[in-house]
Amino acid sequence: MKNSENSIASIQRRLAGLVYDGLLLFAITMLAGFLLVPFMGEVQLQEGVKKQTIFNPLMTAYYLSVYYFFFGWFWTHGGQTLGMRAWHTKLVTLDNQALDWKISLVRFVLSLPMWFFWVLAVGKSTGGFEIKFLDSIPNELVFALAAAWLVVDHLPNNWRDKVARTKIIYMPK
Repeated sequence: MKNSENSIASIQRRLAGLVYDGLLLFAITMLAGFLLVPFMGEVQLQEGVKKQTIFNPLMTAYYLSVYYFFFGWFWTHGGQTLGMRAWHTKLVTLDNQALDWKISLVRFVLSLPMWFFWVLAVGKSTGGFEIKFLDSIPNELVFALAAAWLVVDHLPNNWRDKVARTKIIYMPK
């Protein structure tokens, strides 16, 4: 089925835009980390093993703020992140209006479970940190669950869009 103007964007377009934005977000994460490193102090060592600080509440709040301002800026200024522009999609309210900062915050918070699953999957498979309840679960299953959540979370008219009262539409050239 071919998308027409202002129709709901297909899952393929949504996921492709997410991949583009993920690459950009990786670069922003690196930059944000470099800005934070001078203020973090020394890495604590215990018997030659670095202690992981992935769940440090201040760092988590810092990175979540950076991510929110990234998405919030694009969503409130034209409704398109760079990945959405590349794939001709746009985030609007149900009545085709631009999002404000409040709606963008609701939508961002509702997106966090998807990102949480990927942090768990990547962290577990790389040995980046230990989470005891995941030790008995095979890496492949954790990745499969994260991928399934990603697909379900990006289906058109998903639960996140329903709660935030938004939609992602196709914007042809």
